Amino acid sequence: MKKINAKHIKRTQDGGFTLTLSREYRAVFGFGEKFDTVNQKGNFVRACVREKCFRQGEFTYYSVPFFLTPDGFGIYVDTYVEVDFDFRTRGELTISFPAGSRGEQADVWYFEGTPKEILGEFRKLAGRPRIFPKWALGAWMSGNRWHTQAEVEEQRLLTKKHNFPHSVLVIEPWSDLTTHYLFHSCSVPEKEDFAVPYYEMNFAAPWSDPKQLVSDLHADGIKVLLWVVPIYAQKEDLQTKCNAELCLKEDEYVKQKGYCVMNADGTPYEIPHTWCIGSMVPDFTGEEATKFWFGRFEYLKEVGIDGFKTDGGEFIHDPTVKFADGTTGLEGQNRYPDLYAKAFADFVGEKGVVFSRAGGPLLPTCSVLWAGDQESTWAEFAAVLKAGLSAGICGVNCWGFDISGFSGYLPTEELYLRAVQAAAFVPVMQWHSDPVSNGRCDFTGAWQINDRSPWNIAAFHKNESLLGLLRLQFFLHYNLNPYFYSLMRDSAKTGVPMMRHLVLEFPEDEAVYGVEDEFMLGPSLLVAPVLKDFTATRKVYLPRGRWYDLYTGNVFGGGWHEIPLKHDHIPVFMRDNTCVALNLKGGRLCTDVGNDLTKYEELTFLVAGEGSWDFTDDFGNSIALGWNHRDCFTRKNKLNTSFRVLRIEQDKIYVIPKEA
Repeated sequence: MKKINAKHIKRTQDGGFTLTLSREYRAVFGFGEKFDTVNQKGNFVRACVREKCFRQGEFTYYSVPFFLTPDGFGIYVDTYVEVDFDFRTRGELTISFPAGSRGEQADVWYFEGTPKEILGEFRKLAGRPRIFPKWALGAWMSGNRWHTQAEVEEQRLLTKKHNFPHSVLVIEPWSDLTTHYLFHSCSVPEKEDFAVPYYEMNFAAPWSDPKQLVSDLHADGIKVLLWVVPIYAQKEDLQTKCNAELCLKEDEYVKQKGYCVMNADGTPYEIPHTWCIGSMVPDFTGEEATKFWFGRFEYLKEVGIDGFKTDGGEFIHDPTVKFADGTTGLEGQNRYPDLYAKAFADFVGEKGVVFSRAGGPLLPTCSVLWAGDQESTWAEFAAVLKAGLSAGICGVNCWGFDISGFSGYLPTEELYLRAVQAAAFVPVMQWHSDPVSNGRCDFTGAWQINDRSPWNIAAFHKNESLLGLLRLQFFLHYNLNPYFYSLMRDSAKTGVPMMRHLVLEFPEDEAVYGVEDEFMLGPSLLVAPVLKDFTATRKVYLPRGRWYDLYTGNVFGGGWHEIPLKHDHIPVFMRDNTCVALNLKGGRLCTDVGNDLTKYEELTFLVAGEGSWDFTDDFGNSIALGWNHRDCFTRKNKLNTSFRVLRIEQDKIYVIPKEA
């Protein structure tokens, strides 16, 4: 890792700056979430945070001015100003900064090594990914249509009725939409600093006792996150009379104190377009402004809230605005999402979770990432997978997407099933939905529920058997939890994500550079989601070596294969000489182990070929395994935990004995 000397950065005629490097490269990966393509060779890429509802294309919520190649080098431009990368000239790459951006002050870091080594060096510089609480790796449910405590309670009961394990519930329309931090219909006494303790609050329907609601969800092993946006709502944006007078007084207080992002002339900056138009934006670079903001949220800790879904980090649209620490809008457009997520992460602490849509280089150190807004189409499904792969190449270790999209027509049976089957192998397995009232749905019949829950989709399509198939995928996600968690712990050390583009594992295999519809889950599992309708087979590329069908044990060599598709699962292959940690019941995949992540039903290691693996977890286990074609050897078992070892071999999976 070394800096590129500033003398190589040249001023352009329009007042900008440019850096051109001559270097041959076969492929280029990175830049945050890229929905258009993962390999950006031949493209012009702008590192810029942008809110784009549906069909993101070249735009992205999560932008990082970093890339790596399989040709031994990578580059990180350590700046939040907009940066352009041009890979359209063979054997050359150009990095450009717009006029007025102070691009000549940016540190440009040059890395050498394998893709994994480059990613590790980048994350060492930008910050290691966080180890999130294990419950973040369970199943999530969310809906922008649960407007009452009774509706959320109904979801809790439906998960139990249909036997679908969940670990997280996200409540979106909970607030009064004026203050954006008080539950709807909650009245409070006026305080000088507007921070009201829980015991002085008067809750009323539709949220009469949120503390009891959270307690009931916790009793079922479900954590609770609340949706937030970083705004002080202006008079023009008030959508309800609830607490409107309080909100207006608070706005005046914020203006007087200067606790918001400011225009160049010293007046408060107001969001000019897109959404939340006319609202002021809190300034998280100021200590007093941040303290004031979170003072109003403090009561939610007593309610028992476990974290926040931090939406709307893309609100800086003016390059001339100013922050308390001297940051301008030039940096603020890309920096603000990181400031926002980090501020909420500090507020919730190590036991809480922040779930963000937008961000930059800092984001993996403090927040889980979801892929934003998509409609329920096959094209959106394919695009969101690319986004996850490119985000991982920038070190995002905990990522997810809205299963089959959250808006538009309800998904077909096949789209929903295939999306759930893919999500089972993704760190964050979440379903979410837009409300009908948003007008982004089209229901011509009597069915007016846009919910993307498994039970609503099965009921809509009048197919009870679909519910059974979906349930098995949720079971599978929990079977994989020990593997997910061990990979997350490794990621905090190495910067290498759980969900990986194949180039991270097989950089010398040129065939993988263009594979954007498969991924490695850790070093052991190759997952090939089904991304098309009306297809009986799926073309899968397997890198060189020996691979086992995870469900049958059938053996495949490297190369392209036309795989017949099964309705009950997508193609998944286990790499030879590797190990996967599982939580099973009866030694079988897709078995119900519940959602209690504080214990194992049966800690199980599935092994292939010959090898060794070190397993650690949050219980203090440290187990070192070695295995060959006949036996498994335990080199270390710190807590003397009991476990089972399964071997996958040609056409079978069976138990092998353990020797101390």
